[in-house]
Amino acid sequence: MSRANAEAPSAPGHLKSEEVPRAPGLPTPPAEDVLQIPPPFGGWFAQVSQGTCGHRKMRIIGGMPAPDRKWPWQVSLQINNEHVCGGSLIAPQWVLTAAHCIFGFEEYTVRMGSTLLLPESGMVIPVRDIVCHSFYDVRTLINDIALVLLAHSVNYSAFIQPVCLPEKNFEAETGTRCWVTGWGRQMEDVKVLPEILQETDQILLRHTLCNKKLQAHLGYRRTLVRKGMICGYHEDLKSPCKGDSGGPLVCEFNDTWVQVGIVSWGIACGRSELPIVYTEVSMYKDWIIDHIIKVSSCASAGFLILSLSLVLPLGLLVAL
Repeated sequence: MSRANAEAPSAPGHLKSEEVPRAPGLPTPPAEDVLQIPPPFGGWFAQVSQGTCGHRKMRIIGGMPAPDRKWPWQVSLQINNEHVCGGSLIAPQWVLTAAHCIFGFEEYTVRMGSTLLLPESGMVIPVRDIVCHSFYDVRTLINDIALVLLAHSVNYSAFIQPVCLPEKNFEAETGTRCWVTGWGRQMEDVKVLPEILQETDQILLRHTLCNKKLQAHLGYRRTLVRKGMICGYHEDLKSPCKGDSGGPLVCEFNDTWVQVGIVSWGIACGRSELPIVYTEVSMYKDWIIDHIIKVSSCASAGFLILSLSLVLPLGLLVAL
């Protein structure tokens, strides 16, 4: 999380790629070619998990929420106990993240239940399977979304809670203030990741306005920010950075936290004139529900089939 001047089972068999790309991060802007530069749900949010979602069970100390319970849906997607991307818990056995975070035949685990990236903190669960959107495009970063199936369900607690998903086609308005969290770099040129979960607020921009802003800065005419994407920025130069990819952008509506976006790509960290681009979750609500139901119904019959085609990145762009 950039802030100006600083604040196991075997690998999934369906992840096949002739060429293993390099480690994931938050990619730079998309291009026609890889750029070298920069049961039904109702209402306005969908409850994937049984019980409640989008609520924090916080204790209050001196009038301020204790940080260890502030974002209980935040998870760390890891390889060999090393953080590679963020993600969000949306159901007892499901995590939402970005497709560009998934690559090769690596064995993933998910760490949750703690704001600390320490070996003894939280709980670690192996990943059973990963479902990337079948039309994910590494060049344009369209459909940058993936579902992670955990090896077993988790029990909810004060430290582990699911976030709510928005209803299909729900649109958060430009100017809405939301929050993004992650363990990404605090400064673009500092490679060491923070041990403690970072947070910053973001002001939303709809994709058309965001596209014009980025086009003007880069001098491009072609479309960079498309439908299915949403942007966010901060007046004080705070933004997601390398290592924050896949993490949740959440907004509070009527005392309920709803995940509006997934950290996807950006041009640079901590520059207010350059918004960060997120996958807009509401555009993929049906995709998420359909695949959770499909896998759940197969698992209940005693087997798991994911008949999905993957488009894995063969060369990820310069990552944030």
